[in-house]
This record gives sequence, C-alpha cells and structure tokens, in this order.
Amino acid sequence: MTPREKLQALLKEAADIVAKARDEDREFTDEEVTRIGELKTETDDLGEKVKAADEAQAAAAAMAGKAAATPARPAPALSGVKDRQEDGDAATFGERFTKSGLYEAFRKSNPSGVGQGSPVDIGRVRVGSMKEWMASRKATASPLQVALGHVAPIRMPMVDQVDRDSLTILDLISRGETAGAFEYLQVTGVTRNAAVVQDEILPGDEASALKPTSTMTTALADAKPYTYADGYDVTNSLLSDAPALATYMDQELEYSLDSVIEDKLLNGTGTGGEPRGLLHTTGVQELTYTPGSDAMAQVKAIRQAITKITTLPGGNVTACLMSPEDDEAWDLLQDTTDRFMGQGPFGQGPNTSWGRTRALSQRLAPGTVILGDWRQVALLDREGLSVLAFNQHKDYAQRNLVYVRAELRAAQVIWKPNRLIVVTPAGGGS
Repeated sequence: MTPREKLQALLKEAADIVAKARDEDREFTDEEVTRIGELKTETDDLGEKVKAADEAQAAAAAMAGKAAATPARPAPALSGVKDRQEDGDAATFGERFTKSGLYEAFRKSNPSGVGQGSPVDIGRVRVGSMKEWMASRKATASPLQVALGHVAPIRMPMVDQVDRDSLTILDLISRGETAGAFEYLQVTGVTRNAAVVQDEILPGDEASALKPTSTMTTALADAKPYTYADGYDVTNSLLSDAPALATYMDQELEYSLDSVIEDKLLNGTGTGGEPRGLLHTTGVQELTYTPGSDAMAQVKAIRQAITKITTLPGGNVTACLMSPEDDEAWDLLQDTTDRFMGQGPFGQGPNTSWGRTRALSQRLAPGTVILGDWRQVALLDREGLSVLAFNQHKDYAQRNLVYVRAELRAAQVIWKPNRLIVVTPAGGGS
C-alpha cells in the first residue's frame, strides 16, 4: 500500500469513528480517544510524505520542461523496447502513462506489439492531480482578464492580432481539494440590515432604535466525491507506440474529461449516482425573456440579469456562459445600416457581454445563458487523474482495439447559489 493510499485509509477510519459516535449520540470512549490520537500522529507523518512526494513530482515535471527546451546530447541506442520517448523524464500526462511501471511491463511482455486476441489489462495509472491537469489547460495567466485592447472610435477594416483563448466553464470555476464527503450550508439569500445606531437605547425607545441583525437563508447540501470518466478507442498498434500514444492521450484527455465534468456541473440531477448540477440547484436566480427575431431581446435580458446579481451585497458577475448558437447570434447583430455591432468578420474580440467575459458551453440549450460569480462553483479533487487501458470490452480483443479510460475522482459544490442567475426564453424555446 502506498503512503497516499494508507493516508486515505486512516482518514476514513477516523471519519468512521466520528460518524459512529454521532449516530449513537455519545461522547468518544477511552479507546476511541486513544485511537484518534494515534491516527492523528500517523496521518500527520503520512501527510508530510505525500506532500513531499507531490512537491518532488512537480519539481521533476518543471525540470523536465526546462530540459525539453535545451538540446540534449544524443542518447546511445538501447536494447529492448525503450525508445527516444522514454529517455527523458515524463512531463505530460500522456508521457507519465507511457513511462509508468505498468505500461513498461506491458511493453516488455509485448516487444513486437499486441496480436489479435492478446489480453490487454495495463491497470490503473495515476498520472497527476486535478490541480496539474487544470494548470495545463491554458497558457494565459488569468482567463478572466480579457484584453479589450484599444477600440477605434470609427469603423474601418482591420485585422485583430490579439490571441484570445476560447473559455469554458472549467476556466471560470474555483478549484481545490477534499479529503472525502462532507455537508455544507449553501447560502441562498442574505438580508443585510447594517445601520448607524444611537449610543444609548432606553427601554422606552422604538424597536427601530435597536441594533440591527442581518439574516442569512441557507440550505444543507452534500458534497460527495464522484468518478468522472470518459474513454476512447485506440488500436493495438498505437498502444504499443509509446511516443504516439503519449501525444494522442495529451490531446484526448482534456477533451474526454472536460465533456463529462462540464455536463455534470450544469445538468447533473443529483439522483441516480450523479452529482447535482447548477441547473438543478435550489436558490439559483431565474429570469425569463421573450425572444425576438435576433439576439437583441437576450442582450437586454442579460443586462437586467447583471443588475439582479450586482444589487446583492457583494454581488459580482465574472462571466456569462452561453451556447455556441447564441454566441453566433451575438456576433451577427447588425444596426439599421447592416454594419456589425461587434468586431465583424475581421476581428476576434473582445467577446464580452456588457463588459463581462463570454464563455461557451455545448451543454447549454440555445437561448439559455448563465451568469454571475462563477467562483461560487468549485470542483474539489479527491484522488487525482488516472488512466486505465484494457481490451476486455465488447469484442475489442478480436478487433485489435483497446479501450483507454481517463478518470477523475472529485466533488462539486455550489457555495452561494443566489450569486448565479439562469436567463431563459419564455416557454423554454429560443
């Protein structure tokens, strides 16, 4: 058992002791007090070891990145199945998989490739944490700091040379870690009653003279880790080619996991073994509008929705999430002389909605827009990112195909639902 696995087992044991005492409505026994003290000592020690291992892994990845930028001395030819992809340290998720002990053992046992009907079961390989995966998504420092540039006061043909990333919901939300399932209070409403009061309040004074009290409406919610998984098919030939497989995985990992996580963050029902998404969370504000012949009705509705958020104490709109179809409708808006209201076909940005970042999601129905403080939505890493490869799937062994599955164990939370608002067309259509 690895230190990380042992740490998780000890944390679970401690949680079980707490849950048992709570269920039986009693204090800890002497034996439980002693055991909890032992668990704390052991978990503190293992926590330091896991932290040191993570820091070493991050340092190795950073050094590998520097090494990649420096011309290396040609390596001597080696016997066996090692190749140029395996000479350096693994820097990407795909390389971490192809450089793992499980994959290397598979390569050594199949030096000539995998034949038809050969069993393939490489097993689970942990290739990194969610923090590392998210950090590799964008090269820009902050996706919410959209460069608006200098807009000319007159319209004339121009070529916009500013490179702006296409943002998704995963670029907007908060990220963190969790040690397991927990309950938390979702803040669905806050009434601020702060006021200036007189120094002395006498018994005969009116109630309005009393010191004010603010109220907060909350709802109890569960944050439970779920396994977000998606897979893709590869040929036996590609599975045996470490450099090509690593390159392919680096491209597919982001697409595969982004798709399922984004869907559950928005559309998860909270039943049937899936988390509760934003569109099924009580407390999220709503606003409807009557669609017109173009996107102008939606444009005005979004401005009204911004006011509903910013009039809340501390309310802030960090981004507007919309479908690709609505994004197109915004870009095609024209004035009475057929001039494009945006940058037109020769410009790329600034891609904003009333000054707020415009992000896209294929998981939203056309006509529906979600905006607000996206930092109130968080994805918390539980076990990191792992990859499995096997052909005990359908008739893949006969077809010389292998199923590669990427998994991320994480929990999603929505701290303050009322800081977000869903704008939908009246009647549910666009």
